Amino acid sequence: MQEALVAGHSAQIDDDVAVRRALADRAAFAGLYVRYRDPVFRYLAPRVGSAEEAADLTAATFERAIARLSTYRGDGNGFAAWLFRIARNTATDHLRRQPRWRPLDLLRHDRSSRDPGPEQSVVAREAVDRLGLRLQELTEVQRECTILRYASDLTVREIAAVIGKSEAATQKQLNRGLARLKEAYRDESR
Repeated sequence: MQEALVAGHSAQIDDDVAVRRALADRAAFAGLYVRYRDPVFRYLAPRVGSAEEAADLTAATFERAIARLSTYRGDGNGFAAWLFRIARNTATDHLRRQPRWRPLDLLRHDRSSRDPGPEQSVVAREAVDRLGLRLQELTEVQRECTILRYASDLTVREIAAVIGKSEAATQKQLNRGLARLKEAYRDESR
């Protein structure tokens, strides 16, 4: 537990140093982009339902971030929380323009370089589809907390900063969402 806190604090300091460098030289922003590109994509993909839209919104998120970099204050929540607030707002703006919510395409972004066989691909796709349906059954806050935690690897503290709730309330929403998912899977297997 202590090691995780130290690692999180170290990452925040590294991010803050990277932000200061990027303010002096925009090319230095590349390090932050490389570090957060995939987690932002994994957060956006299930929200918008397609890899293509998620890629476009990931690019838009980083365009907004670099344009607003001077507004980052390093207020203790860290760069990740600041960046994911931008990603959340970018997705919200996009979804307002396209109000229908399509089925989730959660985690279809291939995280591995190996090529699974056809049978494994079908099984994995079915599992992802079932997870997508189960996530749709959660409240919006529970779904967002779950996606931020498990698809983007944010801490509860960072998620709280992104969604504008206390850490305790965020943890409660995450726990409730996970309990509902477990219950849904348990019911499905009966």
